[in-house]
Amino acid sequence: MNRNFLLTLLSVMTIWLGNNLLAQESQQYLLGEEQKLQIVVYVLGEVAKPGEYVVSDNTDVVKLIAKAGGTTEFSNIGKVTITRTKTAYDDNSPIRKTQKEIINFSVKDFLSNPASQTPPILQPGDVIFVKRNAWSKWRSAFTVVRDLSVVASAYFLYLRSRD
Repeated sequence: MNRNFLLTLLSVMTIWLGNNLLAQESQQYLLGEEQKLQIVVYVLGEVAKPGEYVVSDNTDVVKLIAKAGGTTEFSNIGKVTITRTKTAYDDNSPIRKTQKEIINFSVKDFLSNPASQTPPILQPGDVIFVKRNAWSKWRSAFTVVRDLSVVASAYFLYLRSRD
């Protein structure tokens, strides 16, 4: 009798645990107005409108960047990074293990030759980061030099006017 009770208890706990894990995973997906499955992703960096986006589940990184208003003048579309969190469950333990996966993608290469590669399809919780190009650093340096030259010119004009 005890053995049957333990087996029943074990099966009930397994079903309950499985339902809880399924509920946690399903919270990453949404059902949109058009009854299509949607996911939440994030875009950061050099895009016109960074932030959180709800997109259909088959959206790729190029479409997301377009939805975020496109790139800025300082974006480096040759180096777009997707950070993906993968969750794994151990068969013997209810504890989940998370790992980060980094996917590098060149939107520049894709746009110059679309047949060469397929853009990565986004998954729930993906974080897309569009890096800055090297020109932005040079522009910042030139801005500082310009401002210093204005101050120096004003100082020299002041010295000349005193003589």
